[in-house]
Amino acid sequence: MDQIKIGKFIGEQRKVHNLTQSELSEKLGITDRAISKWERGICLPDAGLMLDLCKILEISVNELLTGEKIPMENNTEIMEKNLIELAALNERSNKMLIHTEYVLIVLQVFVIIAGALVSSYLVSEIWLRGVILGVSFVIALLVAPFCWKIETETGYYQCDKCGHKYVPSYKATVWSPHMGLTKYMKCPECGKKSWQKKVLK
Repeated sequence: MDQIKIGKFIGEQRKVHNLTQSELSEKLGITDRAISKWERGICLPDAGLMLDLCKILEISVNELLTGEKIPMENNTEIMEKNLIELAALNERSNKMLIHTEYVLIVLQVFVIIAGALVSSYLVSEIWLRGVILGVSFVIALLVAPFCWKIETETGYYQCDKCGHKYVPSYKATVWSPHMGLTKYMKCPECGKKSWQKKVLK
């Protein structure tokens, strides 16, 4: 998916409809900086805005993602290609989020160990040791919700018993024992507990 090509296409179609970046942004309820970023190929429009953008510019989502007008005879083939590219983009995004989660977990462990070492070897006052340890644990706890959010929102889990694919609740994500990308959870379909693997595709 060529972001530069898509950006130029958005700009061209905007001009065809005699809209300024400011006017288009007003119709979409976003800032004109976002339109500028799209047209320069820095990023793609959010999925939630694509339908409204296409309606205003009188193009199909398929044409938007291709960055050009599509003849009807090639529509299905190009649509399938765009769907595959979107799925690959989503998978890469999920993998990046999982890597971010691992970095946050390492940061949590580092902060707790650093706090323990500093309070044990570099500070003699007991009250100050308590403060340092307390601050370390608070910092680690503040990072935890971001990890749980990533766990919940990236990919899905597949039940080992019935094969059902689902996105677990935030509560299930927090309280389930896990090993890497596998969690011990109850399947909402069959009701059985098992070790369920996260699927990013």
